[in-house]
Amino acid sequence: MVTMDRGQAHALEAFVAATVLLASVTFALQVTAVTPLTASTSSQHIENQQAAVAQGLLDAAAENGSLKRTLLLENISAEEGGNYVAGGPPTVFGRMLNDTFRDRGIAFNVIVYSVQSNQEGKALNRVSLVHMGQPSDHAASASRLVTLMDDDVLHEVDDRTAIPTTTRLDSASSFYVDQRHDTDPVWSALKVEVVVWRM
Repeated sequence: MVTMDRGQAHALEAFVAATVLLASVTFALQVTAVTPLTASTSSQHIENQQAAVAQGLLDAAAENGSLKRTLLLENISAEEGGNYVAGGPPTVFGRMLNDTFRDRGIAFNVIVYSVQSNQEGKALNRVSLVHMGQPSDHAASASRLVTLMDDDVLHEVDDRTAIPTTTRLDSASSFYVDQRHDTDPVWSALKVEVVVWRM
């Protein structure tokens, strides 16, 4: 009789422990929030897709010449903080960025890199063309190389449109990217990076 009561007590104890464990697991699953920023295979797929779209946009802009014309804007500043903060610059490339990303709730930064000479030799120069904010941990990026030539013509913004000037790059009084070599017809090679993330 004592043995039977002890066995029933152990069985009851095991049942209560299992119930408590199951309730704890159920509660833990319910309080775990799944947000759009939660790492998952679907968010990785979205990042890959955004990177592919950004790369396609850069390639198309390089093909139609709008990327290079944007880089030749004479009012780009080498100061940190970004020249444009609400969207792309007033060029065809800028409109492509806005139509593809901003109008769909996706923020973007555009950074221009070049190799500059300094007292220590060569250094990587970084100019923020568009700065819409700090990218999230799940940002995606794409890049494209663009070569500027000495005889390329600067562009200016007039009525929110970039139009060519009569000033060649090699006769400009100032430009945000230094000339690489005095005797070389290539002014500089630039790397343009587009970083995108969901707002």
